[in-house]
Amino acid sequence: MHPNKNKPRAESGVDLHWLSSVPSFTPTGTAFGLPWAQGEVDRTTPFTVQDQSGDGVPVQSWPLAYWPDGSLKWTGHALGTNTGLASTLHLSTGTPTEPANPVSVSETTSAVTVTTGSFTATIPKSGTTLLTSLSTSSTKSLAQDITLLLLLQSGPDPDFASGAGGSVPAVTKYEGNIESVTVEQSGSVRAVIKVTGKYTSSTFPFIVRIYISAGSTSARIVHFFIYDGDQTKDFIKGLGLQFKTPLTDELYNRHIRFINSPPPPASTPSASEDPGIWGETVRVVSGLRRDATAPVLNAQFEGTATPDLSTWPTSVSSEIDQLAVWNDFSLAQLHHSAFTILKRSTGGSASSWIDHAGFGERAAGVGYVGGATGGGVVFGVKDFWQGAPRSLDIRGAGTDTATTSLWAWSPLAPAMDMRRYDTVPHGLDLAYEDVGDPDPNPTGIGRSYEVTLQLFESTPSRDVLAKLTSVHTDTPQLVAQPSFYASHNLFGGRWNVPDTSSSGLAAIEKRKSDLLDFYISDIDQRSFYGFWNYGDVMHTYDQTRHMWRYDVGGYAWDNGELSTDLWLWTSFLRTGRADLFKTASAMTRHLSEVDFHHTGPFAGLGSRHNVSHWGDGAKEARVSGSSLKRPFYYLTADELIDYYDVGSVEEGVASSAPAGPGRLRIGPDWTTLVGNWFVKWERTNDTTWRDRIKVGMNDIGGFTYGLLTGNGAAVGWNADTAHLVDEGGEGEGAYDLMMIFGGGELLMEVMELITDEPAFDAAWLDYCRLYNASNADKLARYGKSFSSSSFPFPQYYAKLQAYAGQRLNDTSIKSAAWTVINANTVGVWAPVQTIGGTDVLNPINEIPNLATNDAGQLSLSEYAVMAIAPELAPGSSFIENVDWDGRSSTVATEETSEKEEYAVKKRKGKAWRRLLCV
Repeated sequence: MHPNKNKPRAESGVDLHWLSSVPSFTPTGTAFGLPWAQGEVDRTTPFTVQDQSGDGVPVQSWPLAYWPDGSLKWTGHALGTNTGLASTLHLSTGTPTEPANPVSVSETTSAVTVTTGSFTATIPKSGTTLLTSLSTSSTKSLAQDITLLLLLQSGPDPDFASGAGGSVPAVTKYEGNIESVTVEQSGSVRAVIKVTGKYTSSTFPFIVRIYISAGSTSARIVHFFIYDGDQTKDFIKGLGLQFKTPLTDELYNRHIRFINSPPPPASTPSASEDPGIWGETVRVVSGLRRDATAPVLNAQFEGTATPDLSTWPTSVSSEIDQLAVWNDFSLAQLHHSAFTILKRSTGGSASSWIDHAGFGERAAGVGYVGGATGGGVVFGVKDFWQGAPRSLDIRGAGTDTATTSLWAWSPLAPAMDMRRYDTVPHGLDLAYEDVGDPDPNPTGIGRSYEVTLQLFESTPSRDVLAKLTSVHTDTPQLVAQPSFYASHNLFGGRWNVPDTSSSGLAAIEKRKSDLLDFYISDIDQRSFYGFWNYGDVMHTYDQTRHMWRYDVGGYAWDNGELSTDLWLWTSFLRTGRADLFKTASAMTRHLSEVDFHHTGPFAGLGSRHNVSHWGDGAKEARVSGSSLKRPFYYLTADELIDYYDVGSVEEGVASSAPAGPGRLRIGPDWTTLVGNWFVKWERTNDTTWRDRIKVGMNDIGGFTYGLLTGNGAAVGWNADTAHLVDEGGEGEGAYDLMMIFGGGELLMEVMELITDEPAFDAAWLDYCRLYNASNADKLARYGKSFSSSSFPFPQYYAKLQAYAGQRLNDTSIKSAAWTVINANTVGVWAPVQTIGGTDVLNPINEIPNLATNDAGQLSLSEYAVMAIAPELAPGSSFIENVDWDGRSSTVATEETSEKEEYAVKKRKGKAWRRLLCV
């Protein structure tokens, strides 16, 4: 069916490059995924990687997805530590090069041991110790007793700021208790160990994955936890990971390092691109009344061993024991734009902290604890300042063992408050907020954080730390060229690399690029950061207040509404922009963790957009659907994203139809289930999931009104059989929500593979062809008139109109799609403008009346129309003719649509209210 069959042959291989610049190091290796054309690569085919000199680079490969014929659709690949550090690499079929220090995994009844060269990691199978040790030899274990920590506060923080008294609620410490340990991957290039458990006997479950790469002296630890406590009394005071480091060097040869984030791109060629470093010793000998001399001072500053104490000036050495011993250190990033460094002497709690030891804006989350000759640990927390409040804490640096705590939620911050922003809902009419039944709560949402621990036999130089920090804050990622991705028609395939061959195409491309630039910059401008917030953007702009509607019901956090993530991923695939990859990755991580209920009463469902990410009453499959998470998973081979339970979103609600005990909408509910089944099918090659898709297709193909069946496409649904039932009501509601949550792109892809459901295919093409067509055309096909109000947002559906023209080889239909795009002014905004003075707190850049729904959906529609019919694009720009005072957002229309749906739900009762929740 697809017009482009000229996909790359596997025998030609794939050219790869680093997403940003070539990294100086890859301490934990790297992983990536690649697509293949159907029938090109057998599941037993080996892969090899060469650098630009033709030298082999060790690689480990595994299947990610399959075509229906069993050939490989996507493959995952991993490179070892500090390998492939070249500007270009080439992956092809062939025998892989073996690493010099291959990974080895051994397992007993009590532990899993992973080794590579002299590095060993020991993972016990029970107890509260995540890793017993990380060592570089049998006698040098530099990271010991690695443990997960949860501090739980029994109530909210008192409001002392009001002037009231009171006491602080009790805080209880819990350590993560291990329930299972599984070797998920064991190869010569890397090992992946999965650990599961709970913090208490019955609550706060977690999943940890430990990654170790060939040639490494480090462990990458990805921790995912689920909040399933009582929001009224379980307030998390601290969440993190702790380890111990033996110290043998003299106090003046023990070093602490904290590293700042790398500066933004230099404005002048002479400006340094290295991050700043705060580095001190446990016993400082500089700045004294007596001079310790340059050999001593320089060595201490650089982290190398000082000359023997006997060679020091006696005026210093004779009284060195009188100097303070700095035992405790803390870097607190309690806000994304400010951190402080504190230190305290061996006086401990009997002495005060020095709270002005250092300060800055955005710490990298990277540090070091250890000795000049005895070695130590470089530690790092990924997305450190972005996920504030975080902190890095070292205790006991003046003793034989230092204890380091890496806090994903800092105990120095107010306790995590999971209660909703208000105790009552505010309704759709004004606040655009759906009510709850039961009331929305955070039970089952989750969040991950990532830690790296790297061992060094001696204190690393400042230059090495700077390079490690740059790698840590900008994770190295291998990708292919946009033209390669486009040639594989990924994720629906109706997009292409940017085309500026005509003035009309060039105008749209520039507008799309400018819009993406604004969204990327606005994340920082508006501080869309924080433990639960990072990765999300806002839904709708408030032009009066010159800010996003952060406090207005359903207009606040976007929660991926109308497939914002698909917009960003498609934009990356067609451009290769590194900033889009990073933004889309953070968004997918957020959507799949925070906006998705993994356990509890809403398990398997996601939360509609709201002031609180989990605060809206509508719990919907469309938010939690797995098909939109595929770009992140397949491009990165990230294991954490691969956990969706499709069964948990299939339960319906009682209805009067005996054959359909539940009710859902064909779109976006059934299409979301189709996406989940499709992912299961391609991930496992199990046709059971394909057959569930086909059951619904067969039913829809037999409906008189095809995809326009039902009131707003609502039909009966049987979760056991996957059958759909026509319950009537067609034409009574709107059909605008059906295909704007990624459903349209999904069905374009699915229909490439399921070619034996001709009745459904005809109904699908009719829907695509007729959504924007006249009522006369609909009457001719269905024998029934439909109100034009049932088909709003024609600009969103121009992509399906063009697709129908492509499938039917009908230029007039494709031309009609271009007519919609050319005439549309919704989502075509005025240029960025600057607002300052007394109207705003700080000067800001804004796009008036901006709405993320329109930004994402119009972009996806325009991408498709441009790719399908570039020859029909206007020859000159039409942007100049837009009336900027006209309506530039669909928000009012969408609000009306959901109000109408809400009114119907109220008439139908609770069973219909759950329509949005299936």
